[in-house]
Amino acid sequence: MNMRLLTGLLILTVISCSTTKNLINEDFQVNMHKGACFGSCPVYTLNIDNEGNAIYDGERFTEKVGKHKMKIKKSELEAIAKKLAEVNFFALNEDYKSDVADLPLVTIAHTNKGLSKTVKGKERRPEVLLELQSMLEKIAQAEGWKSLEPPAALAEGDEAEEEEEEEKQIVERELIIQFKAGTIISRWMREFREYQMYVQKPLTQDKKTWIVQYNTKLINPQMMLHKVQAHAGVESAEFNTKAALR
Repeated sequence: MNMRLLTGLLILTVISCSTTKNLINEDFQVNMHKGACFGSCPVYTLNIDNEGNAIYDGERFTEKVGKHKMKIKKSELEAIAKKLAEVNFFALNEDYKSDVADLPLVTIAHTNKGLSKTVKGKERRPEVLLELQSMLEKIAQAEGWKSLEPPAALAEGDEAEEEEEEEKQIVERELIIQFKAGTIISRWMREFREYQMYVQKPLTQDKKTWIVQYNTKLINPQMMLHKVQAHAGVESAEFNTKAALR
């Protein structure tokens, strides 16, 4: 009897692990942006990928200003994935209207298994979606974040030598995209018109690789990059970079 019970528990454990794994595809991403209010509401963006790598970008009224990184626990990532499935995120409305001006607008975007959706709203969102927000807020407020901002420059005289060197800086509003053969770029661009995307110039003679620009105020750069990379007509995509002297 005990052996049967043990076998049953083992089977349930295997099924549970398999189910959770199926909820987290390679393109899994969840992003939350908390907007401003009339007071001192924290304004920040949180992004988590399929491996639990988290990026926090604090804008104002938050202890962490600028970009920070942390790897969350596997159990936390799985809990978020389960909650997203429970919410049935891809079936939610995209915009939950509110008449209350003095509340921060919360935008949650999610990508998984080739599907992407952005949901925004305030107090009138479903309770289960508010629970998801609470889970993400706890991660944003957790200890262990490491700053990605460059350290402050050394005071004059503290450096043994000063030399100019080139370093690359990411230009988040610009993407370098290599399109697959047969992709009609004008038609492809229309799919991203809500982000005010437009082409700047081709980088190759065959006109398969282009620099495009979009409005970073309309979508988080990491989410934009991920949406473009996941598109069937795209071979590869990356942020543009520029050289800077320091």
